Amino acid sequence: MVEFRIGRGHDGPARTGEYILKDTTFTTPLLTSLSTSSNNIIGSGTLGRDDPLSDEPMLVSLPFFSQIEDLQLDKLRECDAVLLPSLMSFSSLTPDSPELILDYQSQALTNLKTHIEPSRAIMRVPSEIFPESFSKKITQFLETGVSGAVFVFNGQLGQEDLGSLQLRRLLPLSMMAVALGRITPGLLPLLHYTGFDMIDANHAHEAASQNIRLWKNGPEKIEASREPRYCPCPVCSNIDNDEEDQSIVLLEHNLDVYRSVLSESIQARQSGRLRWLVESQTHNSPSMASLLRNVDRDLYQFIEEFTPSTGSETIPLIGPESYYSPAVRRFRKNVANRYAPPQGKQIVLLLPCSARKPYSDSRSHRRFAEVITTTLGSVQPKVAEVILTSPLGLVPRELERIFPAAQYDIPVTGNWDTEEIKIGAEALVTHLKKFNSSAVVVAHLSGGYLDIVTAAEPDIEQTIIYTSHEARATSRESLETLGESLSELKSVLSISSEPRTTLREIVSATADYQFGEGAGRLLVPENSKLKGKPYKLILCQIDGDQVCSYVAESGNLSLTLEGGRRIASLGRYWVRLDVKSVKGGSIFAVGVQEADVAIRPGDEVIVINNNDDVIGVGRSDMSGREMCELNRGRAVTLRHKVE
Repeated sequence: MVEFRIGRGHDGPARTGEYILKDTTFTTPLLTSLSTSSNNIIGSGTLGRDDPLSDEPMLVSLPFFSQIEDLQLDKLRECDAVLLPSLMSFSSLTPDSPELILDYQSQALTNLKTHIEPSRAIMRVPSEIFPESFSKKITQFLETGVSGAVFVFNGQLGQEDLGSLQLRRLLPLSMMAVALGRITPGLLPLLHYTGFDMIDANHAHEAASQNIRLWKNGPEKIEASREPRYCPCPVCSNIDNDEEDQSIVLLEHNLDVYRSVLSESIQARQSGRLRWLVESQTHNSPSMASLLRNVDRDLYQFIEEFTPSTGSETIPLIGPESYYSPAVRRFRKNVANRYAPPQGKQIVLLLPCSARKPYSDSRSHRRFAEVITTTLGSVQPKVAEVILTSPLGLVPRELERIFPAAQYDIPVTGNWDTEEIKIGAEALVTHLKKFNSSAVVVAHLSGGYLDIVTAAEPDIEQTIIYTSHEARATSRESLETLGESLSELKSVLSISSEPRTTLREIVSATADYQFGEGAGRLLVPENSKLKGKPYKLILCQIDGDQVCSYVAESGNLSLTLEGGRRIASLGRYWVRLDVKSVKGGSIFAVGVQEADVAIRPGDEVIVINNNDDVIGVGRSDMSGREMCELNRGRAVTLRHKVE
């Protein structure tokens, strides 16, 4: 029996799983190498050329053949995975050759069906194939039972490697993705991040034969005339001038580096910091930086689809590679498309971000709050507070506790680069168009924050008042100017007193952010009653029934069954089951009939039956597409269900 099972956990398309070859189970992601198989390395070789080095399963490549009799099938063990053959002289073939290669593999599998179970087979994906052709052909292999597909990398981190990543996104979710080629240790985090389950480590052999010692950040040539870099691993203490022994030592070291980097990548995924690890690798070479930027541009939808919508760990956003990361880009998009400011705001107060999150807990924002409350008193509800920040663009005060606004961490220098200013200015222009043109914008900013407003000013309809100028926003002078400006506006705009609506605004804005436009009106209508604390818990009730609760720790809403029924009419974030009611505390993918493809891991979802009755609410453990395509794994963790 051969089976590939996908496990729990996400950080982009990165995943864990099990690759079962007869009686042996390998945990994925894993490496493949000519070396003997172990827990995290599966041996590889070519049929008829490389004999098994142990009783453990191997990844065996079939050579090109015209007749089955040409293959030494007696040497192929039942426990081995099989890599289907390619055509011999690929370089001389026509533009249609990629499809011919897949047709040849399909025919080869048919010819070998009495010798090889299809689930043992792994297809080769020609890097030159067009995505449209691959999408059509891959379905045939999936229906046949093929368990995985190989994508080739040349190690130059250019267009060919990007092309392999683009093809990988088209692979059905249930199939194992294998990366083969000249893959250096530094590329492992990106390959894990983009969803590869098996990765080639055979470059370790090539490097060792050339007296090259590999590291995560690049190679090191071992020469007698140069002192080698210190390495704490035991095998490196045996480096000497004996070329035969040295190549053995270097091979052991190189494979250990692959193991170490893969382990680091797995740990980073588990802690929600894999994206940060991938970004850190871009500082090793310009090619790596270019590749990631192209991935963010071309594969955004693919990576974002599997990027969790919630998180609790701090997210380091170090530099330009963070500007367009999926979680950051999605936040900017949701604020622009889903957030609607409360009616009647007459002042829009722009504030700088703070190192401490959420902003309200920081010393600087407590000082801002003191000035606002003291100056405006009962008319404070007429002020919309907006925090400018990079690379999120801006954060409405109501959304300051939502992911990733409450988790990101950036280096603070006071200087903003051109791209940061562009991102911030575009976000600000879009945001201010949601307010009445008669509202007044108060920019209590300094340094790079002012550059954002200056860049956006030609496209802003409202009047702008600056209260900081050269001084820091937290200086006594600036705070006094802020207070004076707000006091004057209170009089000039004839702002009238209103009861505080902080709780209502937070819950309504969060509902729209989570479920899309209109959710706030359904969950927080005028007759709703709210109680609680913004920094802890807010409960929302309608006619005595609780519909949702706002949990400050996550910045998200948790629905009740009544809340689920109220937003069901939006037709979003639903999971359909072919049952009348739900049993147990979890829903597994095998039981899901349909699901909204907009669902991301961590989203709040409603569970419905074929009559569109809401029968449960809970938190998604996978994306909507995974719920539909996979037959294993927990899809939803239920919180409430119809008894």
